[in-house]
Amino acid sequence: MPVPRTPLAVLLVGVVGISWAAIFVRLAGEAPALTIAAYRLLIAATLLLLIVLIASARGRLSLPPRSTLPLLILSGVFLAGHFWTWFASLERTSVASSVVIVGLQPLLGALIAYAVLHERPTSREYGGLAVAIVGLICIAATDLARGIEFFIGDLLALLAALFVAVSQTIRRKTRDDTGALPYSAVAYTAAAVTLWIAVLIVRPSIAGFGADAWAFIVLLALIPQLIGHTSINYALGHLRVVTVGLAILGEPLLATLYAIPVLGETPPVGVLVGGPLIVVGVALGLSGSGRAPAAPPG
Repeated sequence: MPVPRTPLAVLLVGVVGISWAAIFVRLAGEAPALTIAAYRLLIAATLLLLIVLIASARGRLSLPPRSTLPLLILSGVFLAGHFWTWFASLERTSVASSVVIVGLQPLLGALIAYAVLHERPTSREYGGLAVAIVGLICIAATDLARGIEFFIGDLLALLAALFVAVSQTIRRKTRDDTGALPYSAVAYTAAAVTLWIAVLIVRPSIAGFGADAWAFIVLLALIPQLIGHTSINYALGHLRVVTVGLAILGEPLLATLYAIPVLGETPPVGVLVGGPLIVVGVALGLSGSGRAPAAPPG
């Protein structure tokens, strides 16, 4: 069964949106990783909450049922962990290495979805995932042996991949009860609260940055978060976890390409080999994916 066109189109918009995240984080690098993550979610959650509350008051949108709130909040907590660890990774290793390792989340997501949602990948998804993972390994291999700081950055990126895989799986679990906008509003708010609690504990700098840093923090909230992640949340309500995960594998390739003119980071040989493999893997996997099956009871 072919992938429905509208959810797939929204998914592709989401992938393009999130692919700018690593670039904006680097450009806002005057601010600490935790601070960037906290402001990103604060801005996005505030705007989205206003939209959802206004739409709900006008009868155009239903608020999430109370029974789903614990799961939505839990998803937001994992989302907070994803952003904090990933932004910290970008402080320690290259954009290419960080986004590539975070790109391993489809594999982790597929394993979690198989265990929790009983979604068995199709043969083409298995093949596409295998090809894409080979491409990811080719890109990461040129960066993994550069030193302890890079190694720590790689570990943080891997942890970020695990966190976002769990968050996306929870989103899929709640898709029948909660639309993309209400889900995103609750999850982003939970993530923002979690991150600001962490700010109170860790006490990083939260002010005194230049205008450029603030501008890129705002862009980070608007483009990768509001447009990118919310589009992906919508897609997760209509497509399978593996389908969405495979499409997100395009993020490392796009972010690496953006980094060439914007950050002056020349891609290593591994990117030239692994990049095309990622594209082939995504195309192969999407060609064998269909609409998300009904969520299992319970």
